[in-house]
Amino acid sequence: MKSDLMDQLPRPQREAVESAGYRLMRWMAAREVLQARVTKGRIAGALGDFLTHWLALAPAHEAGEELWLSFDQAPDQLKLGGGSATLATSALEHALLHLPALRSFWSQELRQQHFDALRALVPQAWLLDAASVPPGAVIQGLGTVSWEQTQRTLGQGWEIQDTQGRVREDWPLALSARDCIMTLRKPAAVKLSARYVRNDKDQVVLRTIEEASP
Repeated sequence: MKSDLMDQLPRPQREAVESAGYRLMRWMAAREVLQARVTKGRIAGALGDFLTHWLALAPAHEAGEELWLSFDQAPDQLKLGGGSATLATSALEHALLHLPALRSFWSQELRQQHFDALRALVPQAWLLDAASVPPGAVIQGLGTVSWEQTQRTLGQGWEIQDTQGRVREDWPLALSARDCIMTLRKPAAVKLSARYVRNDKDQVVLRTIEEASP
């Protein structure tokens, strides 16, 4: 491990990097539980139908033989930028983690401390759907009452991509297709690459960290 690089990070960011590998593995286990519940029909109603549709579009989960993660680091924040695990790279999975309707599920399966830490680390994303926002409600994390208002408010600060990672620019088509995810454009940041291994106690721990090319 490059201790000098870790020492340069604010303490909350150091702790986030050190724990990210472990928390991602917890997230992966919780995600398998969610998949099983939806497959077995244990989540009923509109939420069950919604999840059945979107989970069918999710990529296969893989972590790779050696877990590595990348981070976008700025003085005031640290965000997950990618990695060898599908959960780290998939905007759809990021949107599911931030989905308000799943908050109680993630809190229970991950435990609140780890859920809060992952929400702070994982970039927000939104599953685009033509269904209207209920009266009196707003789109979580955006504060807007419709996708049309979101488009006007964010201007060019957003990006839409389908589940294959292809960028889309037509909002109405993206909404009707129900296969697109909206993300916010990332500000310029330092790129960090971290590798994790399992120690002799089978714990996922940070092995190395270094600056990476943009």
